[in-house]
Amino acid sequence: MTRRRKPIVRVHHDPTGWVLPDFTDLADCTTNFHRQQDGRPACTAAAVWKVVEDHGMHLTIGFYCDADLPDEHKPQRRAA
Repeated sequence: MTRRRKPIVRVHHDPTGWVLPDFTDLADCTTNFHRQQDGRPACTAAAVWKVVEDHGMHLTIGFYCDADLPDEHKPQRRAA
């Protein structure tokens, strides 16, 4: 059996936010995908957190507003 390694996670903060393209086809790249799943309204604030997860063979990149930074990454906010 092969053990799965946890991804290396890097959390970046930019108080001015990032200019994001239209993610209509890639809704899961933004926090709004998760908000929609939870039945919450879309986040209208600027995405100021970028979470990069290095899985070895691929990267996962997510952009989040302050209130929507996933809990598992919140302790890293101080280091960002």
